[in-house]
Amino acid sequence: MFYHRFMRTVCVYIPHFYLQVELLKNPAIVKQPVVIIDMPEKRELILDCSEDLVQRGVKPPMSLKDASHLCFDAAHIPARRKEYREVWDAMLSLIASITLRIEPWEPGTAFLDITRLPGMYKSEEKVARALVHLIAEKFHTKVAGAVGNSRFLALEAALCTSQDTLVVPSGGERKFLSRVAIERLPVADDVLERLALLGIHSLGQLSAFTLSALTSQFGATGKKLWEISNGIEEQDRIPCLFTVADIDEEMVCDAPICSRGQITIALLNLLEKLCRELEDIKMACRMIKLVFDLQNKTFFERHFVFHKATACKDDMMRRVMAGIDHVELTSPIRIMSVRASSLEPYTGQQEKLFKVGNNRSKAIKDIGGFLKTKYGSMPVVRVVHNDVGSLLPEERFLFVEP
Repeated sequence: MFYHRFMRTVCVYIPHFYLQVELLKNPAIVKQPVVIIDMPEKRELILDCSEDLVQRGVKPPMSLKDASHLCFDAAHIPARRKEYREVWDAMLSLIASITLRIEPWEPGTAFLDITRLPGMYKSEEKVARALVHLIAEKFHTKVAGAVGNSRFLALEAALCTSQDTLVVPSGGERKFLSRVAIERLPVADDVLERLALLGIHSLGQLSAFTLSALTSQFGATGKKLWEISNGIEEQDRIPCLFTVADIDEEMVCDAPICSRGQITIALLNLLEKLCRELEDIKMACRMIKLVFDLQNKTFFERHFVFHKATACKDDMMRRVMAGIDHVELTSPIRIMSVRASSLEPYTGQQEKLFKVGNNRSKAIKDIGGFLKTKYGSMPVVRVVHNDVGSLLPEERFLFVEP
């Protein structure tokens, strides 16, 4: 099992998605130049084209009129938006068999959160490879899968990889991004123009600047530039795309386990992950299914029902351990899994009230640092009592940074 400070994201990228869908229907066009024509508001725009036309300079969404001298010999295919959407939805449903945390970006590109994916895949590379093979075998399309700390990093890795999969390990983000052109940054055009005027043309050059230098030049955008160029973007986890009916957690044991202590430790780890998932989607469960896949190729199953829905690891652990206290297993455990079902909205979130204050303090601290960097001092202050017996206001109160 692998955990990271930052969200670990897989970008699933299908190059020339619209063209590949057309190839599924008509494989004969694979050897000829092709343009797919979309007609929004009766304007003929190029939605996609074959790679040889890209080499000539055709770039969607150019108008067909502007690109006519570059694709004069190409076959024209009218876009079938409904069909493309159906294929893409089917792909997303297939991806959901591995993880529900999916964020579609555009047809052919999606981001997947694998931060807490079950350890059955052993490594991030195997997760990415499983996703790529799943789509390629079902839809017979070319697919790339790349893993990184953020959506931006994962997408850049997927776009540049010459293989099916690529993993940018934690700690290697800055080196990988050093050659990426600044034109790839998700910022306004005027920011890109200012960077070019400063002689900055790659993220490697950009990452050489300090946070304070970039914020003094670009304000809040400077912080974003610094985070992206250093590969340390902090982003919220990708939410579940589909309605969650059940939540599964599974652990493949490195060595078969049989002692009560080993079972307790493994269950604690599984239930902790399960409760984190429930907390993320603000749900609680009324039932847990426990399954032991034994070494002698038999299974042990047990259901546990709670009087009221819970998302508390300790409650689950007490109930499960009491239910298997006198169970004698016929063989050591090879794989252990738990499933939470009968999910209900979780209303017992009062403990999070204390986290709000911490988040607010962090936000104030970040804003204070930015203001001090930009103006040389802190323009926002907090008033505290000093000498309450004095009649002079300047002695009774002090101004301090928040």
